[in-house]
Amino acid sequence: MLRDAVTDGVVTLRPPRPGDAARLIAGRDDEFHRWLGAGSDDPQPTACIVVDNEVVGWIDYDRDGPWLADDAVNIGYSLFPAARGHGYATRALSLLLRELAALSDHETATLLIDPHNSRSLAVAQRAGFVEQGEVDGQMLLSRPIRG
Repeated sequence: MLRDAVTDGVVTLRPPRPGDAARLIAGRDDEFHRWLGAGSDDPQPTACIVVDNEVVGWIDYDRDGPWLADDAVNIGYSLFPAARGHGYATRALSLLLRELAALSDHETATLLIDPHNSRSLAVAQRAGFVEQGEVDGQMLLSRPIRG
């Protein structure tokens, strides 16, 4: 859905390019596997997260979750180890929400986060997501896309 690169001046989201899948796979570590499992052999996220002209992770959204309302999307993201702790995930999430508001009719964004994943829960809180319950042992958080 991402039409082109979008940026806030620090973080840029851009559509994946040839060669990005290998970079995204190489950036996986134990923390990635702990929260996201094995990961795809051919990752094709909505966007690569870029800082200082380097891919530092990815962000994606889908409509696949059976818990999703008709107007909702679920968002996932991951940063490479060296990029964590700098606010890039929060910035990437804000950029994706801005694009969804401009280019889609979706009304609600959700996140499914392991209750022990304190870093991701902090990202959700900074981005204005509110806990809505649980889905299969994961915390379900949501917020309006516009607002």
